[in-house]
Amino acid sequence: MKGLNYLLLGLIVGFALGVAAARLAGAALPGARGGGKFAQPPKTGEKPKVVVGLDAQYPPFTQMLPNGSIVGFDVDVMKRIGEACGFEPVFKPWDWSTIVNALASGDVDVIASGMTITAARSEKVWFSIPYYTYTHYLVVRAGVEGGAEELLKRGLKVAVQTGSTADMLADKLRQEGYPIAKLGYESYPAALKAVVEGVADAGIFDSAFLEPYLRQHPELASSLRVVGRIGPVKAYGIATRPEDKWLRDCINRELEKLMESPEWDALLRKWGLG
Repeated sequence: MKGLNYLLLGLIVGFALGVAAARLAGAALPGARGGGKFAQPPKTGEKPKVVVGLDAQYPPFTQMLPNGSIVGFDVDVMKRIGEACGFEPVFKPWDWSTIVNALASGDVDVIASGMTITAARSEKVWFSIPYYTYTHYLVVRAGVEGGAEELLKRGLKVAVQTGSTADMLADKLRQEGYPIAKLGYESYPAALKAVVEGVADAGIFDSAFLEPYLRQHPELASSLRVVGRIGPVKAYGIATRPEDKWLRDCINRELEKLMESPEWDALLRKWGLG
């Protein structure tokens, strides 16, 4: 899937706003408080630092380069939002399997790194409006025949990124009776490498990562076969703590403005997502 599925995006936004309204009416998340670190706007003349937690190897959304600089679509988005809201984003790589806990504990203030909106995560954090949709793909080495259903029934060793929605999907498939063995890796590129090298028989990957990554690495594309889509369409959001109302409201307001501007399409093209 390329770009935004605007119909789905509208439905998700409507759902998210409905949930938010219900919470404001009295069904707030556990832990929601009025005195959060970013519950109120900064004082005049102040420019607070907001620590943005991210996955160091999730191109094209977030990636740490060999020289230590951090780049990506979400990095550009948060820089623009920070400029508009009056805060300085400070980008901090974090282990993806524990990043939600890092947000809750205050080690990071925001998660902006292709984080999928899920019911389980929403019990701990609040999400912005969704800004990108994707699906999951099952991938095998070139020459391996069969459709997704047939392959999953073979008892494959399936590579995933630990803590990702691909990891969650693999667990769901196992619960449904597919005899797969899950192999967890620290990043999607590492999981993909395991498939290429034959350590894993297959892998589950976000299309948002896989499509641009294979375009940038044609040598890998020729050695792999994308079997097809598995699971439902998902959406990314920016995660904040429940009590940080000002920060979340400003992120939502400026994210919506950005998505409605020509600059959004330019950013999508820049990072191979358009």
